[in-house]
Amino acid sequence: MSMKKLDDTTLEAIAELICGSGQGSGGGAAYEAPGPYRSKSEISAFFNRAGVVPKGESSTRKWFVLESLQVLNRESKGDILSNSLENVILRLANPKEYRGDAETTRKVIEHMNKILSVEGLEIALDSVNPLLREKSPGVTSRQPKKQERIAPPNFNKLVDDSDLAQILVMRWEEAQECVEAKACLSAVIMMGSILEGVLLHKVESNQKGAYTSKSAPKDRKTGEAKKIQEWGLSSLIDVANELGWLQGDVKRFSHALRESRNIVHPYMQRLLHEEPDEDTCSICWQVVRAAMADLLGTD
Repeated sequence: MSMKKLDDTTLEAIAELICGSGQGSGGGAAYEAPGPYRSKSEISAFFNRAGVVPKGESSTRKWFVLESLQVLNRESKGDILSNSLENVILRLANPKEYRGDAETTRKVIEHMNKILSVEGLEIALDSVNPLLREKSPGVTSRQPKKQERIAPPNFNKLVDDSDLAQILVMRWEEAQECVEAKACLSAVIMMGSILEGVLLHKVESNQKGAYTSKSAPKDRKTGEAKKIQEWGLSSLIDVANELGWLQGDVKRFSHALRESRNIVHPYMQRLLHEEPDEDTCSICWQVVRAAMADLLGTD
């Protein structure tokens, strides 16, 4: 069928729908989308059922799916939608994907049509076969819905200091209050402080490996590693990755969070001409949650 390639924001929403709702046993991030939670292996199996080989490289579910969808989107020729991308969308709306559960299928298609409406597309069922057809572009009106709070990770497993764990829980909740109030700069700063607080404690609890790591910051005069209390977030992230606590993709995105957090300094914000918004908060939340999941897996 003839139509334009999909916008990246549409692909991101589809990626979240593929990842699914609920919470996996590994503590992976859940999204506000109907349908089952899919683990990394289940996501690969989903693509295979759609007749597509996923080509994402990230170890994080959403980014793996989004990278795969972006590859399929680039396969489009001119303004013709890639057949592989269309197959993924149709498989996502197929009742067979939900073992014939009519209610789940209905919710998924309804959610998908909200995503696709701005692209001038919609899903329709012909008996049990989903069809992708064109329509007039528009937006689906809905009442504003208050974002559900994200439960904090088990900080008592991340740090062995109960007072520090309670402080981290408080900051986790306060960060979400900032997001709800659209105080995006404050939210990002709070998220950065959570990441820094957990990483600093992790390094302090593993000083031998931390001090001897190649990424440990060195004193220019002595060439020796600086005292851990003098390490910045950048060094904490690099050491955490070197010692296997943070995966490579989480390391990269953690540095992006660090850069956003650094505009706590007004001069730096003026220099960078940056102003965090709701999208920035959404991305930063994913980074913090992915980092906490990695760190929980290294205990």
